[in-house]
Amino acid sequence: MNIDYLNLGLRLLHFFAAFAAVGGAIFIRFALLPALSETEAGVRTDIHARVRPRWAKIVGIAIAFLLISGLTNYILFVRTFRDLPEAWTDVYKMTYHTLFGIKFVLALGMFFLASALAGKAAGLQKIRDNARFWINVNLVLALALVVVSGLMRQTHSGLTAPSGYEFKLEKKAV
Repeated sequence: MNIDYLNLGLRLLHFFAAFAAVGGAIFIRFALLPALSETEAGVRTDIHARVRPRWAKIVGIAIAFLLISGLTNYILFVRTFRDLPEAWTDVYKMTYHTLFGIKFVLALGMFFLASALAGKAAGLQKIRDNARFWINVNLVLALALVVVSGLMRQTHSGLTAPSGYEFKLEKKAV
């Protein structure tokens, strides 16, 4: 068995960063915010002041890891296009690149909302004031991103294919 350690490391980095960011958003939305809504305003403000800088660091690191690993995976995968049969190349590239574009735009939206919610910029205070709604939007974006990622995975065997794998055009019996 051939193991591509670079690809494995990048995928793990990507998954763990996504797990941290999305898992944290789920915790905040369904555990922290409801618990804080039952506390006094002064206590709520104090807890937010303590949690925000810690969460902001995690959000920033997760975004950096997702961008680095995601773009590196994309570049490495695009190199595999040269191994495709010529008949597949145009449709395959168009499908994969379109899905990647959709995924990247969804990710940028998620990054913005996560940064706005964890940040302290005065201009984004309206987003933080309506945190429950914007975390819901962010979680819907995360779900859509996972669906698009699954579709991308279905378009190829890619870097995870065993060595010696050959792309074959076969007709399936109906």
